[in-house]
Amino acid sequence: MFFKEDNKVKVNQTSISTFVGSDTRVEGTLITHSSVRIDGKIIGGVCADGTVVLSPSGQIEGNVIAENIVIAGVVDGNLTVSDKTNIEPTGEVYGDITTGKILIDEQSVFQGKCNMNIDRAKSKKGGRFRITEARVPEKAVPQPEKEAPENGKKEQ
Repeated sequence: MFFKEDNKVKVNQTSISTFVGSDTRVEGTLITHSSVRIDGKIIGGVCADGTVVLSPSGQIEGNVIAENIVIAGVVDGNLTVSDKTNIEPTGEVYGDITTGKILIDEQSVFQGKCNMNIDRAKSKKGGRFRITEARVPEKAVPQPEKEAPENGKKEQ
């Protein structure tokens, strides 16, 4: 289901040490020093040193801070992700995202702002570019014809 493509977050399921089941509701901030899979509902924030995997039945009402996140459920809050953010086809995010890299499926929902934390010095393009005003070549602009004096003589 997850992680078919190379550009998505890869999670070893055995590395997930915390699991919130589909029949579980947590009120408050969930803090873990590893990865977490959420099938239930979190009312509060999530702080994870590893990856947060939010299944299609999972819901988070609060802010999330993590190394990586895979969203197939619903997040109503801001995300601060140091590496990769994946929003799957069933995923919905209602809040702002600050991340290093992002992958948003065209069938998912994202309502908010995104800020990608890239170091401009390390960017392949060397930083921000500016769109300059397009200039129209003089040949393309019709020039008014100069009137020639009668009989080709100059007026004195």
